[in-house]
Amino acid sequence: MQYYIFKPAAGTPETGQVFPQVQKMKPGYNYKAHNSVHALSREYQKLPDYEPDLDYFIVHARANLTDLLSVTVTYGGFLISEKLKSIFEQFNLPTHKFYSAKLKHRKQFYNYYWMHIICNLTDVVDYPRSTFFVYHNFSKNLGYVDVSSNEELIQKEQKLKSDNPGKLVPIWAEKIALTPSFDRSLDLFEIGTFNSDCYISESLKQAIINEKITGSSIQPANNLIF
Repeated sequence: MQYYIFKPAAGTPETGQVFPQVQKMKPGYNYKAHNSVHALSREYQKLPDYEPDLDYFIVHARANLTDLLSVTVTYGGFLISEKLKSIFEQFNLPTHKFYSAKLKHRKQFYNYYWMHIICNLTDVVDYPRSTFFVYHNFSKNLGYVDVSSNEELIQKEQKLKSDNPGKLVPIWAEKIALTPSFDRSLDLFEIGTFNSDCYISESLKQAIINEKITGSSIQPANNLIF
């Protein structure tokens, strides 16, 4: 079965040359509030027990409005149109929730949704068959690391952190092998922890293409091994 990496497109005629399309919230927005977009970024183990304040996102004036928008003010999901939301609702998704969001683009206001995703599949990774490396500052490969389990990965990452104080040296995955216990019925999923990609199934990819959803990048997930 073929899977694809799904993410917001950057610098295309559809999106415009400004990336990300959303770089800030409305004037006076309280980023330190308990329900702010920054607080929402920290919710990666469970859905928040509050209604996030999503009033409102500002789309850069030199960016175009698309069904999927690139965002830097928060993480853990996607800022999407009603059209894209209706597509996602027809497929098998991991734990998630759609939150109503407002955005402003060139003096006009629009109703969108923030789709927050909770998904960590590190327990179905075949570690000996996967490939890991030290990813300095998420920009440079400092060398490959043998990892036999998630517990060993955590131990080695802790030692790297201890041996390199003040440096960002996470262990990242180059190739990810999944065990037979992986739920192949999922149409969208994330591995989590040592990989930041979001993956979609062939059927979901085709629905996105057929409905002419704008603003997305869909590429074969050649880093997955089954």
